[in-house]
Amino acid sequence: MSQENVELFRTQIEGFLAGGDLGREDRLKLGDLYHPEIEWDASEVPVPDIAGVYRGRDSVLGFWREWLSAWESLQFEYELVDAGDRVVMLVDQRMRGRSTGIEVSFGRYAQVATFRDGLMVHWQFYLSQSEALEAVGLSE
Repeated sequence: MSQENVELFRTQIEGFLAGGDLGREDRLKLGDLYHPEIEWDASEVPVPDIAGVYRGRDSVLGFWREWLSAWESLQFEYELVDAGDRVVMLVDQRMRGRSTGIEVSFGRYAQVATFRDGLMVHWQFYLSQSEALEAVGLSE
């Protein structure tokens, strides 16, 4: 099932990247992958207004609406790493502010998604890619 989780995640990411305008609600089709009781741990996100733990699909979609509303554009390269029932997403991200037009390099970070029965049940943000890999029992 682990490679299936990687492919589920990849399909959602590619759909997100192809979505066009960040303000469009259909950009949030990511929610199709979320378990109704997902726990979204964004407590390490370095943006105080949205840092925290979100529970439930609607709450997580609210996180995404808040995050995406700040950006005119968002681009990233990524690599997915199979870790059994978890998938590590290694990311290098850049954005442009919606109101300022300023380019921001968010840099390299990681996400770890845990899957059960084809749905994401837990997600966690890591500022360090090596910490994320260690958390799933892998190393760089």
